[in-house]
Amino acid sequence: MRENETMKLCPHCGSELPEGASFCPHCAQSINDRTEPTPPRPLPRKILYGVIAVVVIAAVALGAWLINRPRTYEGVGEVIYTDEDGTYQLVLKSSSGRYEPITQVDQNPEEEMDYRFPLRLYINHKDSGADASGVFLQKVESATAEFMQDADNPSPWICTQPAPHDGLPDVALLTLNDFTAASGDTEQVWSIRMKNGDTITMRMPIFLHPIPACHYYPEETPMDTVEQVQALIDQVPETVESDAVVYLHLPAVTYEGGLVIGERAINLYGSTEGEGRTTFTGNLQVTYEGGSISYFDNVDFAGNRTGVGISAEARVHLRNCNIYGWKTGVLAYGETWVNAQECRFENNTTGFHFNAVSGVVSNYSYTGNEFVDNGTAVLLESVPGDSTLFFDECLFDGNGTDIDNRCGQSVDISKAVFE
Repeated sequence: MRENETMKLCPHCGSELPEGASFCPHCAQSINDRTEPTPPRPLPRKILYGVIAVVVIAAVALGAWLINRPRTYEGVGEVIYTDEDGTYQLVLKSSSGRYEPITQVDQNPEEEMDYRFPLRLYINHKDSGADASGVFLQKVESATAEFMQDADNPSPWICTQPAPHDGLPDVALLTLNDFTAASGDTEQVWSIRMKNGDTITMRMPIFLHPIPACHYYPEETPMDTVEQVQALIDQVPETVESDAVVYLHLPAVTYEGGLVIGERAINLYGSTEGEGRTTFTGNLQVTYEGGSISYFDNVDFAGNRTGVGISAEARVHLRNCNIYGWKTGVLAYGETWVNAQECRFENNTTGFHFNAVSGVVSNYSYTGNEFVDNGTAVLLESVPGDSTLFFDECLFDGNGTDIDNRCGQSVDISKAVFE
């Protein structure tokens, strides 16, 4: 050992210790300093209970937020929505039938024609199937609709905003949608925001399938006599493709004798040039099968107080026509639906007689007609379905009976004029 080094002795027995020793080889005692461990202090109960309470409150708050947080619902044609009051089925479609959802709308437009169709929102209680429109709409903050389309669409889709419709009381909300064949395929998106913060997005894809149209003009095709018109109508099924819409643009002449549209729908468009009008003095029969509609526009039907002006067992729409001097001006019978708008029924024993046992409703609005000096203006003997017939802005003047509603059809004359 060097002289300058200090000898290390055991603090317990005083024996000399080897260099770097951690215990004494003589007494076997440890020579390292030891610190007595300090026992952990228990957390005070008040603090412990406070921490537990905070954790519990936070968990409850998180659970409540997860349960009550605003939710988002999305669907194509249908959404099932649930809140604290129950579960609702929302159905968006273009036709009637409140329970059966659809996933797309198909339209068959003609070129150069304007079209409009509705999209209807039905709201049902999921369990009972009952109409839930009244209850549900009270929960709605706002409802909007828009089309997904390019900004430079040459013929853009246009829609009204969702709103109730007087003519369809079983429909919660409805949009009216305008388009042409050039508008192209699209998708209408409804956004419904609920007062509780929930949002509902409903989508409806719309696909257009343009159909051809065939037009006949008097400058190109003889249509001066009723026989020529009948021959043209008879040859259409053999010369025009079956899916084409056919228009006869008739000259301003008076056709003596009857006419039959019996193979397929034909549209008769009368002349609006000059003072004369296209006029038929014989019975016009519409008897073809199928769901297509024949449109008669700006055509007059003049009788001699006998017979029927127009007898239809196929679907017919009259616009801007004058029907006068018949025992029965217009008769709808069999399986059909006949509509008239902006027409004048004058001096007929019966102006408009509905006696159809069945048929698909194509238009329940009889807007703007004039019924003047008829024995009975409107006779409702049998009308398909239970839809309300609306006579808005119609004039009833000098008739023996304005409306003979024998079948008890629902009729709205609140906006008609009676003189």
